Amino acid sequence: MSRRMTAQVYAIYGPTASGKTALAIELARSTGAVILNADSMQIYSDLRIITARPSAEEEAAAEHRLYGVLKGDDPCSVARWVSLIKSEIEHLRPRPVILVGGTGLYLNALHDGLSNIPEPDDMVRRQAAERLARLGLSAFREEVLTLDPQTLDTIIDPQRLQRIWAVTTATGKPLSQWQGDKQGGIGPFPIFDLAPDRADLHDRINRRFDVMLELGALAEVEEFLSLNYAQTLPISRAVGLPELVSVLQNETDLETAREKACASRRQYAKRQLTWGRNQLANAIKFREYPIDLEQVKIIKADILSVIG
Repeated sequence: MSRRMTAQVYAIYGPTASGKTALAIELARSTGAVILNADSMQIYSDLRIITARPSAEEEAAAEHRLYGVLKGDDPCSVARWVSLIKSEIEHLRPRPVILVGGTGLYLNALHDGLSNIPEPDDMVRRQAAERLARLGLSAFREEVLTLDPQTLDTIIDPQRLQRIWAVTTATGKPLSQWQGDKQGGIGPFPIFDLAPDRADLHDRINRRFDVMLELGALAEVEEFLSLNYAQTLPISRAVGLPELVSVLQNETDLETAREKACASRRQYAKRQLTWGRNQLANAIKFREYPIDLEQVKIIKADILSVIG
């Protein structure tokens, strides 16, 4: 670590199961920082187990904010998250805060600001979801690139592709053109990008899902289904949710669902790693490390040497 800066705000980014929460708690204990949520799913109170929100014990170990504060039928856009985070940072000043999560788009928006992009209505968003389901991801992605040729051809996340399709269809203007003028960012802050050993990460993802099942993930999903939320809501796209729904609807057995859910979570982690590599070029990187407590302490010391 060669860079050193004094920071009230800094972020820990990384894929699911990379040890972000354990690292953040260690740092918060040492610095008195407050941990702020930077995960698009963990802001909702529904599906605490499936979305891997910090446990009650973890939340008791250090102050956490913006976890489980919205119901699943109260969508949180990127702009809304930025507004909530900026309010927390201002309220807590000069106390340090650690942004923790795997939603890289949130961190970029807080850093750079946001464009004033019109929000498509529910009907257009449903049309985007239906078209994705009808065409399949590959063909839908090609259609999106035709509608908006300036879209990065590295984008593979279905949610982002649906947004590009919906905005472009609703406004007649490609999303990439709307994104030119950004406002409301807080400017540079340190981002620490975690990319652990791939085999270790995959093993941890598999074991974490087994723990989720032991903690009652199926019962949690059953309760969630009773709420009858629209499938177009962000919370309905939680990773691992469709596979457990299929068990409850007697469409598959639990072991098959487990295998598919673990595969989905590994694919999600891959997308997060790709985002960190391509979109967080100025982040301070931690690469190919084993995920264990000893390594967490080493990374913690390195981060403390940077933030002052």
